[in-house]
Amino acid sequence: MSSEKSNPSELASLPEETAAQVSADETLAQQLANHEQAMYEQNQLTIQSIEEDIRNTQALVGKKLTLQEGLINEYVPETSPEYYHKAIDLSHTYSHIRKIRGDGNCFYRAVLTTILERVLEHRDELEPLITLVKSWRARLLAFGFPELTTGDFCDAMETLLESIRDNLKNESLLLDDLNQESIANYYVAFLRLIASGFLNENEDTYAGFIEGGRTLKEYCREEIEPMWKDCDHMSILALVNALATSLRIVYMDRSQAPDGGWHHDILADNVTGEPKLILLFRPGHYDLLYRKSAPGST
Repeated sequence: MSSEKSNPSELASLPEETAAQVSADETLAQQLANHEQAMYEQNQLTIQSIEEDIRNTQALVGKKLTLQEGLINEYVPETSPEYYHKAIDLSHTYSHIRKIRGDGNCFYRAVLTTILERVLEHRDELEPLITLVKSWRARLLAFGFPELTTGDFCDAMETLLESIRDNLKNESLLLDDLNQESIANYYVAFLRLIASGFLNENEDTYAGFIEGGRTLKEYCREEIEPMWKDCDHMSILALVNALATSLRIVYMDRSQAPDGGWHHDILADNVTGEPKLILLFRPGHYDLLYRKSAPGST
């Protein structure tokens, strides 16, 4: 809050009581401004403390846990009956959960993790993914993304996939990489860029859905490209299409689902069949779910 001080000569020309009141008002305004600044600084310290606690207690990509251990045990039937019973229901279809750190990147990091797990298991999907990832370099540069940083992010993702192809990465080594921020955040940044790139390539289709009077490019710069920025439906749709894949989002609370169901499927153009990637959504956060051997519906 800013305050405009009165000129001393102006105060001198005012009646004594009026001048005293003006001075008191200015003192009060300054006190309020100081208080506001102190509150802001305290809030920033609180946020930093919470973020530090999250970094110290939550892995970027957690271990695979049974649904009993990783989800059902989190809820007490007496205090969270809806979530508890939904967790029980999910255990009929899904066997495991893998938790992702809640740092604003959880959606992108969850997608990254499950895609890499898939190509480790389904090697026939690896070469098409490498080809797709390599195609994004020229596509991003064509839309004016900075060559130096864009090249770094593309290099990181291409090198990772090629190391899987060359049998230099198993699941254990891959998880080590995904839990090192200095490495893993390059992969997350790549996914953010290609989500933005997809929308830029299809501006005529998606520009009309951008709210707040922003252009599509402004939306991408403000909502998708910055790290630690939570995703929304548009960015989810963009990333699924940028990766030419399919995604199921399972909801603990059906009121959070776009159509009021227990899950929502998003398929890229020309992609059919059961979704390949499965995420669990709880308010503001995404984790990974793993199907039991026989696919089922939620």
